[in-house]
Amino acid sequence: MEVRRIFVDKIKSKNGLVLVAGQTYKYLVDVLRKAPGDRIDVIDGKGYLYRAQIHTIKSREAYLKIFDVIYCPEEKKRRVTLCVSPIKGSRMDWMIEKATELGVDRILPTLFRRTILRFDEKDKKVERWRRLAVEASRQSGRFTVPEVLSPVPLRGILPYVIDIEHRWVLYEHEEEKGIKDAFENCKEGDICVVIGPEGGIEDSEIAWLKENGFLSFSLGSTIFRTETTPLVILSIIHYESTKR
Repeated sequence: MEVRRIFVDKIKSKNGLVLVAGQTYKYLVDVLRKAPGDRIDVIDGKGYLYRAQIHTIKSREAYLKIFDVIYCPEEKKRRVTLCVSPIKGSRMDWMIEKATELGVDRILPTLFRRTILRFDEKDKKVERWRRLAVEASRQSGRFTVPEVLSPVPLRGILPYVIDIEHRWVLYEHEEEKGIKDAFENCKEGDICVVIGPEGGIEDSEIAWLKENGFLSFSLGSTIFRTETTPLVILSIIHYESTKR
């Protein structure tokens, strides 16, 4: 029988057993229909997988006995930060899921002048995106869960990229450099990719990005939708990072 996985953000131990509660408890009991004695794997989103057996199930809590811990070397790969203009509805949800499957490490929703989607203090979009990232990590077999940050204006991204060596912006009006040029001097090191809104990145925004160390590249003559562009570039990065 296939051993299923659950995500536990913080491993809490009680009497030598790991506590599972809240939504993860409901998923374990109501969706997976697990019972005491069943095997289950636990990921913590930080690169560790805990092999466990269900010890006890109560009305709102389950307790697991850990018998092995595995650290995944996925953390040794180059890390990719995606600064992308958020889009409305299910298209953004889909992008979060697929970017997670393709190995993105951090998603920073970035507000450009032409970004249509707006946020307020009561907005629950980011919480939903984080849940989607957790679920996509679990389903795709990742040991880590990408960090989904709260939205920031374009000029607010600098604190998040200050230590990133390779900074790229995908710009449809770039006529000199294609994405192949980006990898000529990018054999190793972390990457940040900026992707603008469907209305395009304004010239003043491109100028500001270049002033702050970003190089602009084109994906060719095809104009991809905002939710498609991250998947194209993440696929290319994955290929370039794994080819021998």
